[in-house]
Amino acid sequence: MILYGRNLSPFARRVAVWCALQGRKVERRQITVAGADFEEIKRHNPVGRVPVLILDDGSHLIESFAICDWLDETAPAGKRLIPASGPARRECLQRLALGQSTAEKAVAMVYERNRRPPEFHWQDWQQRVAGQTQGGLAELDRVVPADGWSAPGGPDGGDIAAICAYQFVEVTNPWLLEPGYPRLAALAERGMKLDAVASTLPPPP
Repeated sequence: MILYGRNLSPFARRVAVWCALQGRKVERRQITVAGADFEEIKRHNPVGRVPVLILDDGSHLIESFAICDWLDETAPAGKRLIPASGPARRECLQRLALGQSTAEKAVAMVYERNRRPPEFHWQDWQQRVAGQTQGGLAELDRVVPADGWSAPGGPDGGDIAAICAYQFVEVTNPWLLEPGYPRLAALAERGMKLDAVASTLPPPP
């Protein structure tokens, strides 16, 4: 399999971590949607977004939710990161969705504050996006486990989504973490003891 998207993308990184935790071999194409790479991405996803996972049979899967759903559907025994059914599945999916939406707002802040020329900054909108990002971080801090993991024996999909969102903020706009999110920070620290997480930690942009 081939995974398009660099580790700075919290969505491509989540797929990479998911694959690693399931013991899947995947070739990485760590390219960005910015600049010349955009046209290459569009050849695999007409919307020009990452991640894209190309399966061994040549099929193209897009969007992290759909990709991770396929990874779990075809996972080796005991390697699912989302429970198959029941309240545990719903709870995990809700944490995963919260991590995903928090990461989306954190990415929006990068475009608004880090990439948009200063003369085009819209302060009211930046404040709104910052508030949404911090609202997501605060809720993640409330729902992630105080110690250990949400699943027996290791992180589940919700834990991974939370870690990827938190660490993306940490490397792009760390000032958003100033209110303090101790449980979330501790979860990320535990994650760094796993090679799947530590080896994909994104560098500053």
